[in-house]
Amino acid sequence: MNYQIAVLSLLTLNLTSGFIVTCKAQSNCDSSLVKLSTGPSGYRERGDRCEGIYIKEVGSTTLQIASFTESFVQYDLNSGKPLVIQWDAPPNNSSVTLRAQGLRRKLYYQMDKIIPAGKTSYSWPINFLSSLNIDKSEIGIAGRFLYKSGKLERNVYIPLRISQQGNDVKTGNYKLLVFPGTELKEVYISIAPVEPDGSNGKFIIEGKKLGYGYYPAERAIEIPVFGMKETGIYYLEVSAEKKNGGTSTQEIWFYHLKN
Repeated sequence: MNYQIAVLSLLTLNLTSGFIVTCKAQSNCDSSLVKLSTGPSGYRERGDRCEGIYIKEVGSTTLQIASFTESFVQYDLNSGKPLVIQWDAPPNNSSVTLRAQGLRRKLYYQMDKIIPAGKTSYSWPINFLSSLNIDKSEIGIAGRFLYKSGKLERNVYIPLRISQQGNDVKTGNYKLLVFPGTELKEVYISIAPVEPDGSNGKFIIEGKKLGYGYYPAERAIEIPVFGMKETGIYYLEVSAEKKNGGTSTQEIWFYHLKN
């Protein structure tokens, strides 16, 4: 009898341990920010996502990718309705990582959420944004997935469609927001399809000057992304001349699905 009890206890322990290991959820949090967060509004797990405020240690003079969207409709912070984020399935059916960032000066805010493969939408509760009065003009949202082309494996941005009503507005043209850490003199963009081996094809746009005239530090720059005719992965380069000399460049891949 004691032997049977011992075996049953051991079996129960193994099953329980296995369940814990199997069901342990993947963390949504950016580990580099957790240590920079304190207080009730600090960046941490909040339900099914990580979200909150953190302390910025060191300023950056580089260009940061802040947002990549196909449509982003104004929302009402007082409605209580979630923001519905939608996208087209990645060509390799991989998981998608969503990230929202604060664009208001001195607003060090971030939200992170990992979406499992096969899903193409996320209902984002608006309660935290409402508590800090963060409106549409003060956040950028981007989604990425991991993609292999030739010998290269890269994060690829996927255009997001965001609204409080869940309206799926497709245009085929996108908006990229970059966030400069220092004042810029001018910004140039280039776009080309990515070939199967990971190299760039013929440029659709090459070295096009934005010509906005004024690019202050820590204020998002809106860049229209257009001209793609076929479904595929594309290369986008943003090159900036700094006001005080020198240059800064960001290169990304993004996915375009022909309408």
